[in-house]
Amino acid sequence: MTDIYHQLTSRDFRQMETDSLRDARSQYSTAFDGIMSGLRALGSMAFWARSSDGYEDEQAAEDLYSIGELLMHLPRIAEALRQNADDANFELWCREGFPVSPNTQTKTQIKTEDAA
Repeated sequence: MTDIYHQLTSRDFRQMETDSLRDARSQYSTAFDGIMSGLRALGSMAFWARSSDGYEDEQAAEDLYSIGELLMHLPRIAEALRQNADDANFELWCREGFPVSPNTQTKTQIKTEDAA
């Protein structure tokens, strides 16, 4: 049985137009960052909520159960979003050329220097 990760990553970016692909990459990356930020906040909330005097044990147990249920699913969803962003980025590189550092030499440059 597949999980949500496999459903979210079953996209064929080669079929998308370049502008749509750029938009998708941005949306996936932003969603990934937002989910990871939310997970950190939930962890902080869960930690500090127990130190409050007005926070009843029954409510704490319900909240922790809900957070646990959320945390079981969100990491795989976040990973799928990151994978989609990476796949979209790779497809853009294939279309537009891989980025090259100014310090990177091409094979032609190396052969020319060796011949000199």
